[in-house]
Amino acid sequence: MTGEFYARTSASFSATRSAPWEGWQRVLDEMRSDEACSYGLRVLDLACGNLRFERFLAKAWQPGLVEAFAVDACDALALSDDVPGVAVRYQHLDVVEALSREAGLASSLEASDCDLSVCFGFMHHLPLPEQRLRVLEALIECARPGGIVAVSFWQLSKSERLLRKAQETTAVAADALGLDDLGAGDYLLGWQDRTDVVRYCHDFSEADIDELALAVAPQAKEIARFSADGATPGLNRYLLLRRSPE
Repeated sequence: MTGEFYARTSASFSATRSAPWEGWQRVLDEMRSDEACSYGLRVLDLACGNLRFERFLAKAWQPGLVEAFAVDACDALALSDDVPGVAVRYQHLDVVEALSREAGLASSLEASDCDLSVCFGFMHHLPLPEQRLRVLEALIECARPGGIVAVSFWQLSKSERLLRKAQETTAVAADALGLDDLGAGDYLLGWQDRTDVVRYCHDFSEADIDELALAVAPQAKEIARFSADGATPGLNRYLLLRRSPE
């Protein structure tokens, strides 16, 4: 459902996703305190979309080299443009399909020993808590010891307009698809005025994020949590972790 949504709306979706998120600067501020990143930055960007995080890095991480491992299943989004100033290595990978493999997601990724592992604007598309945990674990595994993991969690209910629209769209889409078992915080959202495509989205509670942070505590320590982004301030909740030294 969600993969089809992005395949069919890639051009119009990408056109609305060009500006950097304000929360990204706080992530980089954390990285600047790491002496190991004084001359360069090695990044894993899981579910990279149209590479706007890489374009942000090209301007914001100065001076220094940036090497980015960009991973996504929608080539039309990720390969739409070059990113001068960033050495991008793109990997086509269906993350959801890779999560179902016995070997796990991390074994499917072509990145390792990254200074920074990020996943922005994707976790809310995963319907199962165990999927979200597997993604977080893979990000940690791909970070070097002492490296940073940064993940965003959408909290759409902080906007009355978004929540109302989500409730209305979900009621119509769930009826059309014959779904009657959506859980708390689960919604089906459309795109602009189109009614023929929908995507699954989860509205994260603080308890959802607490559970994930606690589950990976032996592998990574929480170092920051903050809200940022959106026309209604604070629509994204960021979790920053530092991988434990080995």
